[in-house]
Amino acid sequence: ARMGGGQVHETNLRVWGIDLVEETLFASAGIPSRPYIPSRDPPGGAVAYCDINATKSGTLQNLDFLVPLKSKEGIVWAKPYVPAGSKVVGPQDGLPTWLAEIVVQKGNSREALDYLFHLQESLDPPIV
Repeated sequence: ARMGGGQVHETNLRVWGIDLVEETLFASAGIPSRPYIPSRDPPGGAVAYCDINATKSGTLQNLDFLVPLKSKEGIVWAKPYVPAGSKVVGPQDGLPTWLAEIVVQKGNSREALDYLFHLQESLDPPIV
């Protein structure tokens, strides 16, 4: 079994306050895993994340489309997957290239998801 990749560790840590790596190490050492489990809403609110795909094929000119995100409230990270100058594929030519990953955190899941959708719509990666 594995705990999951990508943002799974960070999401559980931020939302539930549970470090899956720590809990896995405890379990492998025979130490009982007994993390605190809240009875109501997650103490850390909600995390939502997505990958930004190339909208067309060409060359990604720069990563400047991510810069404004880094200073916005609620952004956990906005990380590029590919460097500027990369040849990318859009949906009209095949499986789109993943350009970047965005992770946000808000008070509840609806807020986090709505915020993420809003950010996604505002992005225009410079592909020529």
